[in-house]
Amino acid sequence: MYMVSATAPRKVIEAVADALTWLDPSPADAVDTKEESRTLWRIDAYASDFDTAYGCAGIMELIAPELSPVVQELEDMDWVAMSLEGLPAVHAGPFVVAGAHQLAKGHPGRIPLWIEAGLAFGTGHHGTTAGCLLALENHARRRKIGKVLDVGTGSGVLAIAAVKRGGTSAIASDIDPVSVRVSQVNVENNKVANQVKLVEAKGTKAKLIQTSAPYDTIFANILAKPLISMSGDLTRVLKPGGVVILSGLLTFQEPSVRGAFAGRGLKLVDRIRRDGWSTLVYQKPLTVKPAKKTTRKDDLADLIKALEAGNTDALKAFEGFEDA
Repeated sequence: MYMVSATAPRKVIEAVADALTWLDPSPADAVDTKEESRTLWRIDAYASDFDTAYGCAGIMELIAPELSPVVQELEDMDWVAMSLEGLPAVHAGPFVVAGAHQLAKGHPGRIPLWIEAGLAFGTGHHGTTAGCLLALENHARRRKIGKVLDVGTGSGVLAIAAVKRGGTSAIASDIDPVSVRVSQVNVENNKVANQVKLVEAKGTKAKLIQTSAPYDTIFANILAKPLISMSGDLTRVLKPGGVVILSGLLTFQEPSVRGAFAGRGLKLVDRIRRDGWSTLVYQKPLTVKPAKKTTRKDDLADLIKALEAGNTDALKAFEGFEDA
């Protein structure tokens, strides 16, 4: 594993991170940004091998020639497992996320989430997981959590937290079979196996997810690009009045994600920013206004008005004039 790092003013770092994130395919397996000082930000891009690492460096320099990226080879070892003993408990709202070694110390008045550090994402230490837990608590104070869907579950922590906070049931899915296996262990450790079902799936396409819809609460803690592409699917399986909690996006990526979900008719009801990451909460309206019915005569009248105003492009949108 290689890490490619650079520092610059915030706007430069955001532009570089945006390029690496949205490039398809991207040489970066992961991209992280953070504030280094009052004037400088830092970007760390992670790549699996030497060639792709220098590919990341080349893209950085192409976007911002003033950058001087540093490529560093990381020692091949399980950093997460090595840091297990020193990993502190994470407090987010009423929740405490930790391994057995920390939970044994006692955390009275908290909802314990037993999550051991391992191969699946979601120990609570990342800003996105903590943001989702805080958003869950805010939501739970206003309405019932109900039936839950957790897309890209990682360690299963959000599905587990939701049912421990009062959710009736949860389906947790992940495209990664390792994450599904890790989640199963965590679900059993937290004694919620009867309430949380796990499925290896991409997005919302699995039969179990479709037949169990709609959901009162949906989590999607993934990345900005898949959040945007899945906006329609997530909206379709969300119950009217229900909420979808989105994370995995850097703060400067908010506009694109917000545009995608607002375009589906959802309303932004909460936002949490933590460590440079954003968590957005959208609610689906209880009712959808029916589309205004128009006649052929109305359409022709609108076309004539558009042509009189000099808008010849209106012909292309009118049936019978597609090739005009």
